[in-house]
Amino acid sequence: MAEESEDAPDVCPEITVLYTGLAIREFLMKAGKGSPTDFYKCFKRLKPTTSYQNVVRYFYLLKRAGVIEPVETVPGSKGGSVKKVLYRVVPGREEDDAWLHPQQVFYPYTRLGAKRYRMVKRA
Repeated sequence: MAEESEDAPDVCPEITVLYTGLAIREFLMKAGKGSPTDFYKCFKRLKPTTSYQNVVRYFYLLKRAGVIEPVETVPGSKGGSVKKVLYRVVPGREEDDAWLHPQQVFYPYTRLGAKRYRMVKRA
């Protein structure tokens, strides 16, 4: 149990939004830098239904969209070879549209839903 508390962020910045992308932006802007694990530990207090896999996917999409960037690699909590990558908001990209729906940057039809997507494909 002591190892888990060492890995937890010292203080979770207050997150006031439930949209994962916007919450990540708020977290990183208040904390300066952080990892998906740090964000997840803070965000699950506000939105307990979120999954760690979803958080990792959002960090991946936001990095690919160019609104966050890795700044540091630190050893993981268990020692070993797993490293923890810390990210920060790319200066000047704080108000980018990708924060709200990063998946739509790469997959624009995701907003349609299955039924409307099939209709668009047939047309």
